[in-house]
Amino acid sequence: MLIPAYRPLVGRSKPVLKQVRTWPSGAISALQDCFEHTDWQVFREGATYSTTTDLEEYTSSVTSYIGKCIDVTVSSTITTRPNQKP
Repeated sequence: MLIPAYRPLVGRSKPVLKQVRTWPSGAISALQDCFEHTDWQVFREGATYSTTTDLEEYTSSVTSYIGKCIDVTVSSTITTRPNQKP
C-alpha cells in the first residue's frame, strides 16, 4: 500500500478552545445609559494640575472607566478547528 505524503491540516492540528465575550440583549442600551450619565469633566479635572493636563493620566482614567462600563459582557468558550471558515 502506498502512504500519502500529504496529511490533511485537520489531521495534523488539534481543535483550539477560545474564550469569546459576547454582548447580552439589552447591553447596548445599558452602555448608552452609562455614558449618558457620565460627567466627563471629572476625568479632565482629575488629570489637570494648575494649567496643564496630564494626557497619560487622563487617558488611563477614561479607559479604565470605559472598561468598567463594558463589563456587562458574557464570556463563553468556543471550539475552532483548522479547516473552519471565519
